[in-house]
Parts: sequence; structure tokens; C-alpha cells
Amino acid sequence: MTNSIASTVEFTKRRELIRMREEIDRLREENERLSALAYRDPLTGLRNRRCFTERLNEELCRLKRNPTSALSVICIDVNDFKRLNDTQGHAAGDAALRAVAQVLENLVRSEDVVCRLGGDEFGVLLPDTDREQADRVVERIRAHAPVLSGVGLGPRALAVGLASWLYGDGEASLLARADEEMYADKRSARGEQATRSREPFVSAA
Repeated sequence: MTNSIASTVEFTKRRELIRMREEIDRLREENERLSALAYRDPLTGLRNRRCFTERLNEELCRLKRNPTSALSVICIDVNDFKRLNDTQGHAAGDAALRAVAQVLENLVRSEDVVCRLGGDEFGVLLPDTDREQADRVVERIRAHAPVLSGVGLGPRALAVGLASWLYGDGEASLLARADEEMYADKRSARGEQATRSREPFVSAA
């Protein structure tokens, strides 16, 4: 009788231990899921601004330890996004943002970090990438931008700006140069659009 009671107690303890382990595993998985969500943009599935900022500062710390390495940052803005939202609705705007995200992810390496910074702004971190190498990435982005006409964006769908790390750069100075190039590219696109709109119509007849 005593052995039977002892066996029952031992069995109960084992079951409770298994249950506790399963609960710990479930909580760990849930924490990992929530942690991943904290770094993801729910619309596009890209990493978000929080992730971009943290990864950028990690790379800047790495460069302080090894200043012979390289880092480039690309800032991207969607041209005429407000017009698309206003004329075709927010569903069309959301579809365009998802298409931009897919194009960008398809054009970079697995170690690069593509983020949606907010609204129609995107950022790309290019670790171990100097200016010459990063220029080729920008060229690829511009070459593929016209495919976005399929989601209602114009031929110059993306304004792109690039900055490569210089000794002494911090987050603010690096991003400021990328932003400056991006806005210059946006002004250029607006100028081209204005020129096209002033061109006289010529009948093919």
C-alpha cells in the first residue's frame, strides 16, 4: 500500500513537472513572438524604425572599434504618395507600400536591413559597404522603381538618398547627408514632372 501511494505521488510530481516545462516553453515562445512584433512593421512586414535605430547604433559602435570598416545608409521616400492616397484611397496606398517593401528586399543582401521608418519613408542599412558599392545598390533601386507603376506610382516612384560613413560620423550627421540627397532627388523628380506637364501635346495624326 505504501509503495502504491509513493508511486502515485511520484507520478503526480512528474506530470506537474512536465506541465510546468510546457508552460515555460509556451511563455518563452510568446515572448519571442512579441519581441519580434516589436521590431516589425505590421503593414509591410519590414523591420521598423526602432530596429533601424538600434541596428544603426550597433554598426556605429562597431566602426568606432574598427574604423577601417564601412557602412552606408540609404533613405527612400515614395514620390506622389499623397496623390495616390487621395485619388485611389488608402487601400491603394497600402498596396503601394507593400510593393515598395518587396522591391527593396529583393534588391539587397540577406545581411542588409530594410526598414519602414514611417509613412512612406524607408531606410536601408548596408553594413561593410563603402560608397562605391552602395552606389550600385542605389542604381539597382532606381532601375527597378518603374515596376511600381503597376501599383499606381509614377516612373520616378522613389526618391533615393545615400550616405556612407565618414570618420567621426554619428547617427545624426550620417542620416542628415542621406536625407539631403533624398530631398535633392525628390526635387529633381518634381522638376521632371513639371517639365513633362508643360510639354505641348503633339497629335500622332
